[in-house]
Amino acid sequence: MSLPEENQPEQPRKSSLENLENRLYSRTPPPLRHDEEFIGEEKHIRIAPGWTSKAEREHSAIYTLFSATMPWLKGFFIASIIFFLFAAGIAFFGFFRGGNTISPQNISVTVSGPVGTGAGEEVPLEISVGNNNTIDLDSVSLLVEFPDGTKKPEALSESLLRYRDDLGPLSAGANVSRELSFVPYGEEGETKSITITAEYRPKDSNAIFSKKITYDILISSAPVTFTLGIPKEVNSDQMFEIEVGLTSNSNTLQENLLLKAQYPFGFQFVESSPEPSFGNDGWLIGDLQSEGERTIRIKGKIQATEEAERTFRFSVGTQSTKDEEQLGTTFITEVPTIAIRKPFLTLDLLVSGEKGKTFIAKSGQTVRADIVWGNNLSAKIADLEITATLQGDIYNQSSVSASGGFYDSGTGTVLWNKQKTARFGVVEPGENGTLSFSFGVLPVATDPSSFKNPQMSIVVTATGKRLDEQGLYQNVVSSVTKDIKIATSLALSSRLLHDEGSFTNSGSIPPQAETETTYTVVWALSNTSNGVGNASVSAVLPSYVKWLGQVEPASEELTYSPVGGELVWKAGEVEAGDGVGTPPREVSFQISITPSQSQIGTTPTLIGETLARGTDRFTGVPVTSNARQALTTKSLSDSGATAESGKVTP
Repeated sequence: MSLPEENQPEQPRKSSLENLENRLYSRTPPPLRHDEEFIGEEKHIRIAPGWTSKAEREHSAIYTLFSATMPWLKGFFIASIIFFLFAAGIAFFGFFRGGNTISPQNISVTVSGPVGTGAGEEVPLEISVGNNNTIDLDSVSLLVEFPDGTKKPEALSESLLRYRDDLGPLSAGANVSRELSFVPYGEEGETKSITITAEYRPKDSNAIFSKKITYDILISSAPVTFTLGIPKEVNSDQMFEIEVGLTSNSNTLQENLLLKAQYPFGFQFVESSPEPSFGNDGWLIGDLQSEGERTIRIKGKIQATEEAERTFRFSVGTQSTKDEEQLGTTFITEVPTIAIRKPFLTLDLLVSGEKGKTFIAKSGQTVRADIVWGNNLSAKIADLEITATLQGDIYNQSSVSASGGFYDSGTGTVLWNKQKTARFGVVEPGENGTLSFSFGVLPVATDPSSFKNPQMSIVVTATGKRLDEQGLYQNVVSSVTKDIKIATSLALSSRLLHDEGSFTNSGSIPPQAETETTYTVVWALSNTSNGVGNASVSAVLPSYVKWLGQVEPASEELTYSPVGGELVWKAGEVEAGDGVGTPPREVSFQISITPSQSQIGTTPTLIGETLARGTDRFTGVPVTSNARQALTTKSLSDSGATAESGKVTP
């Protein structure tokens, strides 16, 4: 039975979106609708504003507001244009008529002076400041900044960095001048720039303005001239001389002059006259009068394995006020070049079989020297002569022995020539050989006051004659030098005390089992000819020995490590001669032992083998002392101690 339509349950209403979705996905096409079906339906169509009529636009709110403000905006725009034209007219009138304004273009700074001068010569300048404006300036100041190296004319030792002068007020159309002078320094051909600034303040103003210019002056000549005497070519390892001549080129006194040299790689400085003031490359010339002269001679040699060129650099100028070893202002620089040729004669000197420039010997040692020579030329060398000169007083003259040579004790020279060695009459190209001699070093440790930092040198020189392309004989020379330094002898001693020494000890002697006995250990360092640095003494305590921490003197640094039992005395510096004619360097410390029953009848070790180490300050090599044997309970040094004093008793 169906319910009446009004009693049917209410179906949920579908939304328009659901209806649209149903129509889109429905398999049944929608029914066709005729035009008349649309008649009477209400249409809500939004028409774009552009399509609205002019009447509608005129009645809109926006149009009404725009129409109301438009006349006002037009008036404001016209007024702005009128104001801009008025302001531009005033500015135009003030610019061309002057007015009460200051223009930097109307401030002039001019300089009158030379465009070039010699270094060290006084230079006058006239500086003018002009005010071409229509108003006055309340104050004007002149600031002149000079380049580095500029000096005061009245005191050449004083630098002149800046000059300042208050010129005072400056009226419109007026100018003011100042005259000043300075002494420039620099290298020949160098341009020096001077900065000139005029600072000014307009009338009735607190603002300060400035006008700046730059004035350049050329250094046309140096106050000092160089003359260098240096060979164009030398042989490798050949001694040669460089002569540096300095001459004043100024009418005034040149103060605090300094000559600096820069040497090329492989150059070995030997000596100079006068000696260098700083290192081996700086000579303080001091003051040089007008037309004054100085000469410096430098001797040295260059080592090269093949033909090459080496360049030196010599500069002279004033001494720097910040670093006396450097140039403050450079006057002139010369850069000469030397060609290095392969030596005609090769020479090498081996001492005890070792090459190098320095050999470290021991006091009292017998030294063997071997000279290796060879002819590098493609021509013969005639009358070859080789000499070895021993220089110094630490060798025994009576011990010199030369194989095939003659020793002259008066000059300390060993000679080999064609009278002693027949092959030296004519040496063929490529021929070579070896010469030997030996000598003994004095035991310098016995008198360190006379042989402090002992050393000696061996200078070997070979000369001969070669036949050149023109058939003329030319002398050929080659030389080699080796220094021999004697290492110091560091000695260590150790003593065991009970009844004597720095500390009061307890316990019985001989030691008793199960009873503590204390001892004093004394370490002493002696040193002979050279100072020793970073010296230290070390030893190890057995596990049954106790470190008591007592040290005398307290200033000595003695450390003990419970792990491993190492005991180290950091002695530091040990002077030459300590313990040789003077008391040795000593330290005392206290230890103890409580012997066990198993040690009855034995002499237990109290401290292990002891050794001292350090660095020889003169030779630069490590040095070690003699090793001291372990100290046992029977090592007592007390007076009255016997062999039985060390055996452990029950």
